[in-house]
Amino acid sequence: MYGRHHDIRGRQSRPKFMDDPPLELYLVLMSKQNGTELLQAAILGTVVADASGMGLHWIYSQGKIAQIVKAAGGTAEFFEPHADNYQGVPAFFAHPQRHAGDSSNYGEYLYVLLRAVGEQGFDRGAYVRAFGEHFGVGGTYVGYADTPMRETVFNMTRLGKDIEQRILSTKTSLDENQQKAAAHYIARYFLEFDTDGLKETVRTPLKLQEWKAEQLNEVDRIIDVVSSELGALGPDDDQMPALSRSAVLAHFAAEEKLDRLVEQAVRITNDNDEAVAYSCFFAHIMRDIYETGRPNPEAAQDTLRKLVDRHAHRLSSHAQELVSQAMAYETLDYRGATKHFGAACHVDMAVPLVLHILLNTTSFREANRINILASGDNCGRAVMLGAVAGALYGIGGEHGIPQEWIERTSIVKRLRETDGARLLLG
Repeated sequence: MYGRHHDIRGRQSRPKFMDDPPLELYLVLMSKQNGTELLQAAILGTVVADASGMGLHWIYSQGKIAQIVKAAGGTAEFFEPHADNYQGVPAFFAHPQRHAGDSSNYGEYLYVLLRAVGEQGFDRGAYVRAFGEHFGVGGTYVGYADTPMRETVFNMTRLGKDIEQRILSTKTSLDENQQKAAAHYIARYFLEFDTDGLKETVRTPLKLQEWKAEQLNEVDRIIDVVSSELGALGPDDDQMPALSRSAVLAHFAAEEKLDRLVEQAVRITNDNDEAVAYSCFFAHIMRDIYETGRPNPEAAQDTLRKLVDRHAHRLSSHAQELVSQAMAYETLDYRGATKHFGAACHVDMAVPLVLHILLNTTSFREANRINILASGDNCGRAVMLGAVAGALYGIGGEHGIPQEWIERTSIVKRLRETDGARLLLG
């Protein structure tokens, strides 16, 4: 269903997939129909689920986690990361510089996303720039760098040089000095514009140098060639950072437009077909929840089950079988489900386990706690589990996200300072 080598550049004008209706009108209509409270709960649910499990992240022993939780009086959330908890069992202590309430690397992906969302929707170029500014060399992020993060930053660092080398090796009617000039300007602006915008921007300095029309047309041709050869920035990776954009992007598009938007965003960090498919599957579930409104808590499981059935066809046959197995459990059995699907970071382990937990719990608090007890990559699973549970159960009350958990989640303050959060969180 999903192919590779999609354009990863942003655009400064309104994306074509937003052309009708205009995004401003679209947001107004959507706000009037359902409000943004479900999206707000999804965003907050994501970062709360991530932060609350960070202290026990990547401990692959349910017995060890059970001992730690029992010693704390049954509380599983907001542990201070401590190396001692990772001794003697399969585990990876990834967050020595974090403290209780801080986000893991997964929560930071959402922060970068909200820096790239505004009144014009999702800006891929802004996302790439924010990604480099936050995660790259000299950036603001200090913490564990997962494979998609590390490889994407590496690819971004060398992209300009790669583009220049590709252009200099392209057969062209330009002379050597003209080819070098074209390579310089194309590489300089490649990530900031779509193809048409890039052509227009590059032409400006070349026109000032009195290039002829046929030479400018040749530069346009070179841009087309280089754009067709360059794929996404991310590595071929099927881990859960891929899903970090779906819940927010579902607010801005629907149907095939949502598929295109999600795929473009996912391949920035995860150039993998399964990662794209699971991300689209998740996005369409969220989109339907936003459109239909929050169900009664008693109906949440049934609502989610119907949505999973409706959108399972978006997955590969292998993934559909895993989802079917997750839905076949009649009662909560997170120990058996974790053993069956796996507790690691890959989408075909995490997503089925998330569905099993959500379909067999009745509140945000319960789903989140079971996710932590399940062990392994609880923060990766939080990307989907927190968003879905947040949208289904809301904030506060018996079933929703506990207000005190939101207050303990330190990244919330930073999220609210982004343009995207000012638009979506209020």
